[in-house]
Amino acid sequence: MSARWRALVRYQWELVRDTGRLLGPSARMLTTTEAHTYAYSVSANFLLASLPFLFLLLWISRQALPSLFATQQAVIGQMVANYLPAGQQRIMADASRLASRHTVQIFSIVMLAISSSGVFLPLEVALNSIWGFKRNRSYLANGAVSLGLAVACGVIAYASVLAASLCAALAKFVFPIAWTGVTGALTSFFVTLFSVPAAITVFFIIYWKLPNGNVPAAQVFPAALYAGLLAEAFKTVFPWLLPWLDFPSVYASLAIPVTLLVWGYGGALLLLFGASLSARGVARLPALHIKLPHYAELRAWYLTHGHKSEAAAAAAKQS
Repeated sequence: MSARWRALVRYQWELVRDTGRLLGPSARMLTTTEAHTYAYSVSANFLLASLPFLFLLLWISRQALPSLFATQQAVIGQMVANYLPAGQQRIMADASRLASRHTVQIFSIVMLAISSSGVFLPLEVALNSIWGFKRNRSYLANGAVSLGLAVACGVIAYASVLAASLCAALAKFVFPIAWTGVTGALTSFFVTLFSVPAAITVFFIIYWKLPNGNVPAAQVFPAALYAGLLAEAFKTVFPWLLPWLDFPSVYASLAIPVTLLVWGYGGALLLLFGASLSARGVARLPALHIKLPHYAELRAWYLTHGHKSEAAAAAAKQS
């Protein structure tokens, strides 16, 4: 192994070791009463915002590309089935039925504006506390930032849906109609392929723009990457825990909203954990030092090589 590769391996090991040292303090942060208070508030408001967000996502899909709406609807249904732990079919059926009503669209916009502030207001307070920023935004300023973040999350989500839908439509065009199993598996693969980067981007924007202070993007992105990957793991593990929790035996008809509330609570804690890692500097991206050549250097290069290329071209013409 060359010295260069040994230095690269040593550098990566140092990053992993430094990250491991930060896991303990970030995990201890989750044991504080403030973290659980913020997580419960975020989870409750996220439950209020999720259905209006889904309604609007379906409506935008219908208005943007009507010819591709059926594929986009199938992709959104696959995303709902992948991420929500319970009530996926019922929620998707209700959303599809109600998305075509104009009154529901208007009400969804109003509820999304209100509930997005309820989601991002406690998150801002939590992130400001994690970063050590002493001053929070006013309620109106937080509402404006929250609405902007909700729109950004919607754009990212729809971009993910559109990319997966185009790939799924291409797969249906390439493979025969009878190969429904292959096209279905490819659609599920495309949904996962594009939803993971979308989740990482959402985490990044929240960590970067929500705190009321200057947050370096190069320090935030690695933590957003870790949080996005942990979210994928949490999405897989949580359904395995549901039989042990047995919410239907305790809450009966309220089992679905209680499941979603607990699921959102766990996701909010994971988001706070990633925010703590970002504030502690889990890993900083290396700065790129690009040296641009000066005019004198470019002129010297041309004088050295330009005449040679011109002479070669002239010789080629003569031959």
